[in-house]
Amino acid sequence: MPTNIQPYDTISTPLGDCYIYTIHSSFLNKLSTFDCGEAEQNDFIKRLATGHYLTGINHTFLLICGNDLAGFVTFSSYSFDFKNNADEIRNTIKEEFNKKSLTHSFEVNFSKLPVILLGQLGIDKKYQGKGIGRAFVKNFIIPYSLSYCISNSCIGILVYTKTSKKFYEKLDFQLIYNSKDGGANYFYSLYKNVLEVRYRTFFA
Repeated sequence: MPTNIQPYDTISTPLGDCYIYTIHSSFLNKLSTFDCGEAEQNDFIKRLATGHYLTGINHTFLLICGNDLAGFVTFSSYSFDFKNNADEIRNTIKEEFNKKSLTHSFEVNFSKLPVILLGQLGIDKKYQGKGIGRAFVKNFIIPYSLSYCISNSCIGILVYTKTSKKFYEKLDFQLIYNSKDGGANYFYSLYKNVLEVRYRTFFA
């Protein structure tokens, strides 16, 4: 690990503690050798990740286990039209309001909703099948996304995938849209969590 920068976070994995770093020049040699077996993710981390980070298009975090780049994830802000799911979300929010005895004047109305977009996620082939991906999502991606949503106003994590549907389903992401090209959008709801934190702050 580089000694000139501090990790953003440390997470527990089945292989021991691994470290989360914001993408940095110290890791450029590791980006060039990354291989998760998926052309899109490999191309992104090798060719696009640095430029996208520097220009503010998204934020890339690296998962470092030992001296290896075991995985990476990118986040960006996004607005998504939930279509058929909008009423369900709206009703659930109102139910949460009722549980907290909030008056009827507190309403929600929207057409599109802000989310944190999980744009790219890759685990190097050397680390696949070892529970690293699951630990990455549970111990970093979801907690980071919740903190982001509380501070920056969003209601959950949105991801689009063609090849990792079962992976996200096992992690309790909800299928919300099937596209004609064989891909699907999955959503991990955080709006109850956001409401709980903001409710306490609002009435403190």
